[in-house]
Amino acid sequence: MKLDTFINRPVLSTVISIFIVLLGLIGLFSLPVTQFPDIAPPTIRVSTTYTGANAQAVLNSVIAPLEESINGAEGMTYMESTATNTGSADITVYFEQGFDPDMAAVDVQNRVAKAQNLLPAEVTQVGVLTQKRQSSMLLMVALYDPTGRYSMEFIDNYAKINMIPQLQRVSGVGDVMSFGADYSMRIWLKPDVMAQYGLMPSDISYALSEQNIEAAPGAFGEQGNQSFQYTLKYKGRLSTPEEFENIVISAKPTGEVLRLGDVAKVELGRVTYGFSNSLNGYVSTSCIVFQTAGSNATQIINDCLAVVDNMKKELPAGLEIAVPMNNNDFLNASIHEVIKTLIEAFILVFFVVYVFLQDIRSTIIPAIAIPVALIGTFFFMNLIGFSINLITLSALVLAIAIVVDDAIVVVEAVHAKLDVGYKNARKASIDAMSEIGGAIISITLVMMLVFIPVSFMSGTTGVFYRQFGLTMAIAIGISALNALTLSPALCAVFLKGHDNHDSLGKRMGDAYSAAGQAVAQNVKRRFTLDLPPLITFAFLVATITFMVLGWYNIHKPLQLVIASVCAIVTILGIFGKRFHKGFEIGFGRILKAYSKFTTFFINHKITSFSIVGVAVAILVWLMSITTSTLVPNEDTGVLFCMVDMPPGTSQERTDEVLDQIDQILATVPEIEYRQKISGYSFMAGQGATYGTFILKLKNWEDRKQADQTSDAILGKLYAMTGSAIKDGRVVLFAPPMISGYSLTNGFEIKMQDRTGGDVNDFFAVVQGFLGKLNQQPEVQVAYTTFNPTFPQYMIDIDAAKAKQAGISPRDILTTLQGYYGGMYVSNFNRFGKIYRVMMQANPEARVSPETLAAIKIRNGGEMASVSNFVNITKVYGPDLLNRFNMFQSISVTGNPAPGYTSGDCLAAIERVAAETLPPGYGYEYSGMTREEASSGAGTTTAIIFGLCLLFVYLLLSAQYESYILPWAVIFSIPFGLMGTFIFAQIFGITNNIYLQIALIMLIGLLAKNAILIVEFAIERRRMGMSVVKAAIDGASARLRPILMTSLAMIIGLLPMMFATGAGANGNRALGTGSIGGMLIGMILQVLIVPALFVIFQKIQEKISPLKWEDTDNQGIENEIEQYDPNIGKA
Repeated sequence: MKLDTFINRPVLSTVISIFIVLLGLIGLFSLPVTQFPDIAPPTIRVSTTYTGANAQAVLNSVIAPLEESINGAEGMTYMESTATNTGSADITVYFEQGFDPDMAAVDVQNRVAKAQNLLPAEVTQVGVLTQKRQSSMLLMVALYDPTGRYSMEFIDNYAKINMIPQLQRVSGVGDVMSFGADYSMRIWLKPDVMAQYGLMPSDISYALSEQNIEAAPGAFGEQGNQSFQYTLKYKGRLSTPEEFENIVISAKPTGEVLRLGDVAKVELGRVTYGFSNSLNGYVSTSCIVFQTAGSNATQIINDCLAVVDNMKKELPAGLEIAVPMNNNDFLNASIHEVIKTLIEAFILVFFVVYVFLQDIRSTIIPAIAIPVALIGTFFFMNLIGFSINLITLSALVLAIAIVVDDAIVVVEAVHAKLDVGYKNARKASIDAMSEIGGAIISITLVMMLVFIPVSFMSGTTGVFYRQFGLTMAIAIGISALNALTLSPALCAVFLKGHDNHDSLGKRMGDAYSAAGQAVAQNVKRRFTLDLPPLITFAFLVATITFMVLGWYNIHKPLQLVIASVCAIVTILGIFGKRFHKGFEIGFGRILKAYSKFTTFFINHKITSFSIVGVAVAILVWLMSITTSTLVPNEDTGVLFCMVDMPPGTSQERTDEVLDQIDQILATVPEIEYRQKISGYSFMAGQGATYGTFILKLKNWEDRKQADQTSDAILGKLYAMTGSAIKDGRVVLFAPPMISGYSLTNGFEIKMQDRTGGDVNDFFAVVQGFLGKLNQQPEVQVAYTTFNPTFPQYMIDIDAAKAKQAGISPRDILTTLQGYYGGMYVSNFNRFGKIYRVMMQANPEARVSPETLAAIKIRNGGEMASVSNFVNITKVYGPDLLNRFNMFQSISVTGNPAPGYTSGDCLAAIERVAAETLPPGYGYEYSGMTREEASSGAGTTTAIIFGLCLLFVYLLLSAQYESYILPWAVIFSIPFGLMGTFIFAQIFGITNNIYLQIALIMLIGLLAKNAILIVEFAIERRRMGMSVVKAAIDGASARLRPILMTSLAMIIGLLPMMFATGAGANGNRALGTGSIGGMLIGMILQVLIVPALFVIFQKIQEKISPLKWEDTDNQGIENEIEQYDPNIGKA
């Protein structure tokens, strides 16, 4: 293959590479930075409030009509809804991955509008909110008062007025969920005084509707043919408690006036008293930022933090802002670790390549190829819409080994030509490229064909594979372009030839150059250490070990000094001639021993095939016993703590327990922030019996001990809270690695009652299902937060008795709602915002059922006690009700037992459901579990891996013009895959996305190593060597580049294998899998592939005898002699 154009025109080659780098830099600065690729489905949230209504009333009157209308929206996959006893209604609609979130929001909004006339008037008055947002929480911002100067109402409303609107305006923010409450004009009715004046709540509501209004009286002088025109103004809505107290309820002809202040207490309070917050024990308010589908989470967080920094400048004295949760903390720390690993890998690869090539000029050529290929990849990533995330960065780390590999093959081939007598580097480069150009292209195609099929996987895992596979394929393509253009041109320029037939001027120039080199050699001798090779090698190993252990750290001065001294000794030692000579002697011995081992396996073909069979059997067995997960759990620096009190617990008692837990958390030094939210749980929803803590841990640099990891802290907190909290349930967990699906890791099921029966019967069925499910060996724990035993009172109105008294049952219910449930009766304007006017009896008048006697309703001209017409019965029921796809549901969450996968749990769920669920009851998966169940991840993965191998086989068949010979390559690949799973078992790594990425990469690299051996063996066979001789010499000729590239990758990935800090588990999985597969695969390949070549080449020649061609073997003979000393002796 003729590539001499690029060798003869080195400027052209360098310009091509410069263009690639410049375009890559443009792409790099344009790419968004995210933790993982965007995989979460678009979600639309519909929410409203039915003040005073219980969960069943909300379900029947609000959620049911809305769901009927929303169901069937284009692109919708499923929807779930929650109704609570606090009157809140929430519907979340999930759409197909990749569906346009704007179109989804418009469609849902239109469908909600169609259902408006079916909703209660109280709900339409409040309004139904439709938002597009993901379920993933990006950022929490807390405003707190460490001085104790401000009230909770002030802090809540300062945030509502000054903070939340600014955060909502940040591009990409889908919602800002506040755990505070707006101001509200609270009208606390006095039932006894109201009864004395013959009033009911509806009278107050009517008075407000008359006197607290905006009006448009008009103007004087309009079209009046006069000089001036005067606008008429009315004072409009009232804004202070004093103004509301002066509202006239009634006025008698005698001049007596009854005002609102006479029958109620009016104050500026909160719209709801269901929430309270504290940060590190100080009164606070908090809000959580959610993103819209398809937006850049990292950019949103950075923009929000910029807004927060501006807010801090304008805070009232004494108030402070904290960020108790920030997803970018983990992302930035993880990317920092990956980039650090990238740099360390580059340095280690440089060392390894230099040790093998022993020439700084030759080492620089592969070193230049690495940044060109990696930086150029960013341009194409930007073109196809990828982001810089942990998956694509991991691909680039692995690509270092593959990228440097192509350049090494070129340099080593040119060196081989120079070593056998070529006296001109340019001529050596041209001839070397004519021999290996085809091999480089075929290797590149094989490597790219390995990664391209994975891009067609569907579902969530498909997104991961696509970004990894295409990133690798792009880097490999650019690497091949480098190997065909830049690397040979640099070889022709940098490497030294021995041509003495140049012109006089050239020879004089060489003489001056030689003089300069003599001076340089003299300096070099002064600054090199003439240590024994083994001592230098020991220092080299120590230097690599110190780098892997992280000793090159300015925060560890003693370790830094030791490691630096060791590195200096290593550098001075490996540049010495004594080390070069010792290395060559050592490699020569390895080569001789290798020839003997190769001959042994060629002569014992059954043994070789048996090793292949054993490797395949071990691989299959290890794959079956290795636990599978999508991504490994990481120490994200955040923990969640959910508190669930017994049914019926008052909010005051819940607050006491939460304060007790807060005091316990304050004793843990690793916790930086502890944000307490009373009245809400991310698992169960809103309610007086729930509470949440969001715990931000200190930076990973401050938590390097084994007992300071998030898992260790989690265990410690369980022990501390378990012994102290007896009357409530405390659940602690880390947030999921993939946000946007579920709050927790593990599986999630929605049990469904499709009969429309009683909720207690449904709960009994679910309890039976859970009892059986928890007995399964695959399931560690499965549970539900649903509880139908909350104490409640059922009201029964004696309609006949009420009618006899001339009272409507509806009036009785409206009166009860006005006194007990609370009514949204009007609005008022203040601080530039509109707030609600809420009417309710004062707290003392509604503490128990006995207070019903004091509640009076108008009976003509008299007042009658409501208790005369109402019977109440104590019952038990849930505090919230859920529906999933329009059926009543109960959420069940759980985790796989150690040694089992989530896929095993799904099989157990299906088995138990078939045994325990009666007709009419069923279940559906939600969140990440639904993705896993629908995609059939295991089958798809097997098909993709099979396709990778098939593509490699077909390409090699076309190249070798044989369907038999490629099996010598295919049968060698299981060695490395087996090595990956062996190391995974040894180091406790799960079969996760990172390990599978390593497996895909290894298929390509292992195939490449085998191709190099087979390619050179075929060349020698065609020259007339025997099959056995061709196999041995071909393997010997390629041993150095195979060892060089494999060890470069293994040593380069050592920092990743022993990673610490953020993202360590993913890095370890990737590093361990790659190193294990490459180490074991390389050792077995170089020994067994020559034997496999002999077997399949002989079979091929029996089917299709080899046709000899006359070829010019000049140049090859010397190369053969280099690897076969016996020829030289003859």
